Amino acid sequence: LACFEPESIAIYEARRHEFRARRDAIVPALGRIGLPVPVNPDGAFYAWADCSAWLDGETAPSSWELAFDIMQRAHVALTPGRDFGRHDTARYLRLSFANSMEHLTEAIARLARWRHAA
Repeated sequence: LACFEPESIAIYEARRHEFRARRDAIVPALGRIGLPVPVNPDGAFYAWADCSAWLDGETAPSSWELAFDIMQRAHVALTPGRDFGRHDTARYLRLSFANSMEHLTEAIARLARWRHAA
């Protein structure tokens, strides 16, 4: 019952607002660097980004290899789509925005630098 107390509701609302702000910053930022998010997250704290423009057929033929390459070179951890389904998952990466805005902004900057250098 404590979760329905005004203090608990206030904490919940503050957290919900913060996650919405992160989503509203991260989803467009991903799109600007070539990782569009086809469906805006609503209730989740991760973005499902289409990385097909970043796949090259050789070193990164799917999001699986791309995620490892990004982790090794840009030092950003993304999860390959195959961990979250079966339909066309090789072209998707999942980015969690359950982190500080400072870290998320740095992750986007690292991805952009890595992509530009690639």
